[in-house]
Amino acid sequence: MSWAGQREQGGGFAYYGMKLLLASYRVGGKWLFRVCLYPVLGWFFWLGAAPRRASLDYLQRLAAHAPELGLRPGLWLCWRHFIAFADMVLDKLHAWSGQPLAASSIRGREGMLQRLAAGQGGIMLTAHLGNTEVMQAFAEDIPALHLTILVHTAHAAQFNRLLGEQGASSRIRLLQVEALDAVLAADLAARVAAGEWLVIAADRVPHRKGRRDATLPVRFLGHSACLPLGPHLLALLLACPLVLACCVREQAGFALSFTMLSEAQTVPRSQRNAWLQASAQRYADELQALCRQEPLQWFNFYPFWSTPDE
Repeated sequence: MSWAGQREQGGGFAYYGMKLLLASYRVGGKWLFRVCLYPVLGWFFWLGAAPRRASLDYLQRLAAHAPELGLRPGLWLCWRHFIAFADMVLDKLHAWSGQPLAASSIRGREGMLQRLAAGQGGIMLTAHLGNTEVMQAFAEDIPALHLTILVHTAHAAQFNRLLGEQGASSRIRLLQVEALDAVLAADLAARVAAGEWLVIAADRVPHRKGRRDATLPVRFLGHSACLPLGPHLLALLLACPLVLACCVREQAGFALSFTMLSEAQTVPRSQRNAWLQASAQRYADELQALCRQEPLQWFNFYPFWSTPDE
């Protein structure tokens, strides 16, 4: 079963699981949260062979690609990778509970503020790297920024419900997307024209029953991999800016970055394939740089380097 199919199961359980984590954090803080989460994390680590193999695969490829990092891939480093994931979940709770967060740096802030002041919308690509919830919490301090987060799973309603209960702004909403059709394309185009930014995680290829999504081949950590075509094609169809947004944890706080991948432009039909390929590679190059910067903060626990047929 693909990662998408696994995530579609148990939407109600996911909601109440998040509620339980929030309750444990509020009652007992970090200590009780870890008491509740770490046994589950340990069980997931030892019995979850697929995510453990995916973590080791990533760490081994990164170690070979960037020997200067001095990584020693093995079970201990893999466990530290899982612990970093648990810390990321804790940061999510901070963001959801409205507690103050410290931003050590925000790269590209002025450029984004200028676009918002001009009423420009666009597409904001993210990855399973760092913490998008923390980034969204910082977005609360920018009144002009309206985010619509596109998700592939059926959990959008559950997350919207939870965010509403935590007092999250109506400027940040989740939108479940199964496939891009004419009706959805028109809706997304209207949102961008109104100055909204569509947020899409662009480092996983969603596999659905009976079909697979179109992909773009890229070089990532010295090997060939596939990225989803959809986010880049959508930017091309809407003729809107494409930005990579990430938030990683540093010792002094959280470092946010907004990296321009492409400006709004109209591309001749004969050049579209080349433009799409170059856009995906630019995204892969930036993501690779972030992985080298924070090796244990890419939480993509699935076989990233598999071919679409696999």
